[in-house]
Amino acid sequence: MTYLAMRFVWALEALNNIFQNYALTILVFTVLVNACLSPLSIKQQKSQAKQAKLRPKLEALKEKCGDDKMKYQTAMQDLYQRENVSMTGGCLPMIIRMVLLIGVYNAIRMMLQNYGVDFTAGYTIIEDEAVSQSFMLFGLDLAQTPKFSIDIFEDFQVIWIIPILSGVAAFLTSQLSMLQQKHINPQSAEMGGSMKGMMLIMPLFSIWIAFSVPAAVGYYWICSNLVNMAITLIVNYAFAPNKIVAKETAKSGLERRKEEREKIAKVG
Repeated sequence: MTYLAMRFVWALEALNNIFQNYALTILVFTVLVNACLSPLSIKQQKSQAKQAKLRPKLEALKEKCGDDKMKYQTAMQDLYQRENVSMTGGCLPMIIRMVLLIGVYNAIRMMLQNYGVDFTAGYTIIEDEAVSQSFMLFGLDLAQTPKFSIDIFEDFQVIWIIPILSGVAAFLTSQLSMLQQKHINPQSAEMGGSMKGMMLIMPLFSIWIAFSVPAAVGYYWICSNLVNMAITLIVNYAFAPNKIVAKETAKSGLERRKEEREKIAKVG
């Protein structure tokens, strides 16, 4: 993880040499990272298209198994194995994004320490005025760590908007992912209960994390979720499962008719 953080530090510093503003640097860095992950999103979309093709078979299994949920789960797992379709493929992008979040956190922490920030001293101070200004975003100091207080009205700080937006962005991303799964595979609610629970927990987890780390990390998480949503919508449009299924069905039909013509030609 330290190696990943060091690579991120190098990338962030290189981008900041161009933009001279860490808020813009983190945004550009987020776009580039998510763009690199887009092939994984396309692969996931194609996997979900395979799930869509299995829908009639899943419905037949459900009728056959009746109210016996254990029997249905076992039969469904067997079907997915036979068709070489992953039931947990949707978790992989989320896991990768969490690993990246940890890497970005360590990278930003290392950067701030290099600028003389002492995380044990409460409010962080960057003595270099130019560097300090480069961490500012609309009056918010991204070098600071938001500190939560139970007395919300007395101790409210403007920097709290970062953790709040982190939770909102994570919630929107989770809802988009759940709607996508429900549209592609109505049985996903039954087969992916743990994943569904994880998606609901993510917004609360995001808020808690954002109150424990420098605001720059929370800002990265906001950008990452928003950029990921945009990429998801683009991929959904360009690689819609229904289009993929229709294309594969048409291709299979053409191949089948070709084989039939070849058989007729041989007989003749």
